[in-house]
Amino acid sequence: MPPRLREVLGAIGAYESTYDGFLDALGGSPDRLAALVQRAEKRVDVSDFGVDELRDALRAEVQDVGQDVWLTRPADRTAARVSWQAVLGRIDDLWCPGQDDLVIIDGGERVIVLDHEERLFVTRADARLQVHSVADRDATTVTCVVRCVGGVVRVGQRFGVGPDAGTGDDAPLVTLEGILRYGRPVDFVDAPHSAEVRLTGDAVVMVAPGHVVTAVVGR
Repeated sequence: MPPRLREVLGAIGAYESTYDGFLDALGGSPDRLAALVQRAEKRVDVSDFGVDELRDALRAEVQDVGQDVWLTRPADRTAARVSWQAVLGRIDDLWCPGQDDLVIIDGGERVIVLDHEERLFVTRADARLQVHSVADRDATTVTCVVRCVGGVVRVGQRFGVGPDAGTGDDAPLVTLEGILRYGRPVDFVDAPHSAEVRLTGDAVVMVAPGHVVTAVVGR
């Protein structure tokens, strides 16, 4: 970690975490960041923004619910957890426009990217499930115990299955029809929690213990 960055992170009460942990929250690999930016729901040119205007733009995107956020500079393979308010307070020290990319993950779902070309991207981390065991299966339905290993998984989402955790453009799809936690139906599950889920679709035959499935966007 660069000494100046270590100094800033220490001053704002950040605690160093593993870069691999950040990648898990992002979607499993550095390559996913480019894919997430490509599908960004918001893109803003911040080259003319002052620090206060930049803070306002960031504050509008992330609701502070008292949770720590992931913070990383991918070029340094540096990752830390820190409060959102601390990030806002020292954003001018954490991000160097024209030099570094800064990536923030809010609660494992919303991804904020400030890139070296002075652009702000707002996107979402991949929602992913890792299958622990299969309890019941027929031709088009499978019930299994899973752990959320990225993002926030919601009822109604469709997931790619197969190689590369189902991230290919032509990956077969299954639909998440229901989630049970402690025997009660819920609308979502987030990392790193476990649940029992019901998946439907012709591709359920491909769902097996150890596999990871990834929510698809735009298919």
